Amino acid sequence: MSTAAHTALIIENARLVHTAGTQAHTDAHSSTVYVLNGHIVGVDQKPADFPEQAERIDAQHRLMSFALADLAVRLSEKGGSRNHVMADVLHAALRGGVAHVACLPDANPILDEPRLITQIKRQAESLDLAEIYPLGALTQELKGEQLAEMATLVEHGCIALSQADEPIRNTQVLQRALAYAASFGLPVWLRANDSFLGGGFAASGAYASRLGLSGVPVAAESIALFTLFELLRGMGKNAPKVHICRISSARAVELIRAAKTEGLNITCDVNMHHLHLIDSDMGYFNAQMVFTPPLRSAADRTALCTAVLDGTIDAIVSDHTAVNADAKHLPVGQTQAGAVGVQWLLNSVLHFAQENHADAAHALRAVVAEPYAVLGLNAPEWVNGAAANFVIFDDSTHQTINESYIQGRHLNTPWLGYELSGTITQVIHHGRMI
Repeated sequence: MSTAAHTALIIENARLVHTAGTQAHTDAHSSTVYVLNGHIVGVDQKPADFPEQAERIDAQHRLMSFALADLAVRLSEKGGSRNHVMADVLHAALRGGVAHVACLPDANPILDEPRLITQIKRQAESLDLAEIYPLGALTQELKGEQLAEMATLVEHGCIALSQADEPIRNTQVLQRALAYAASFGLPVWLRANDSFLGGGFAASGAYASRLGLSGVPVAAESIALFTLFELLRGMGKNAPKVHICRISSARAVELIRAAKTEGLNITCDVNMHHLHLIDSDMGYFNAQMVFTPPLRSAADRTALCTAVLDGTIDAIVSDHTAVNADAKHLPVGQTQAGAVGVQWLLNSVLHFAQENHADAAHALRAVVAEPYAVLGLNAPEWVNGAAANFVIFDDSTHQTINESYIQGRHLNTPWLGYELSGTITQVIHHGRMI
């Protein structure tokens, strides 16, 4: 972007976090990174022609990672328009060190027409904040009946096709959609949910029964995965690349792990809240704990955490969903599902690492290198020419998620008033300090 032009920046005393490749680690020593015109031009070696007049940042031996990528962000209020919300979301993303966001197609209006893709990209470019990667609707109006104009959507800037949270009930339509997408080399992003079993506000089980809430069984996820995997097997080498969004159960982990071992061309992600919370955290009808898919058991959470650490789950996402206060004050059985959170995705991942006694760099692979790959980007490395999108943070401190901290007007989050790990001290975007 033009605002990065001719910007010279020196970042001193930074411990670099490496997430590319198989050996994620954090340097024990501190480095100096030289940035010019939005790109790295030197690491621990000043270029001979580097400008004498340059801005300086002293990282004070804190960690510095490449900026994060979030694969599940809504740029409009749930059930509302993008007016004002889009700017709030992209500001929040950048404040949290997230430079790349995949925006889901269930916006208002639904992203099923080329003009809407062009419009949203122009709007994002004018804001000059986090970069967006639009997902086009797989079917018209996300109804799961008629295929959208996939090729045209991609020509206008979509990186993949998705149904967001909407199912395709007709298996024949799903098969046609997969085949059509494959013929153009287009990735398909799907959430595994059997529509006849998947309606409800809590995970099926004793807890939902005690509260009298409609339950969503694990089978809603596993049946959808069985169907999808059988269709992909039948297509053989002609199958498209499929990204499975926001899995929630131990059974899903088992099926995906086996499918990957088998060689199916799939990746998957998990909502960050499912790595910290379980169904009983809903307490007495806490609407802030209502998610799609629902929070599940402690055993499911353990399986999800293990799958992130062993690489079965490729990415951790915020599933950022702005919901107005009135909708969240409705009874649990009527409330809108979802929470905001792109701003503290990094804090959530650091918290996850600490809770699971994992190295921070290893956990950060799920919000840097791996989601970059899903977006079609090269995993960032500390070499000359790499884009200068960084976040500097202290992983030994904590961040309180309160109203003064939250960017934007939406406060629907289960973390309000709580602490998460890490404190962001500086964000560098396109080579300039934010």
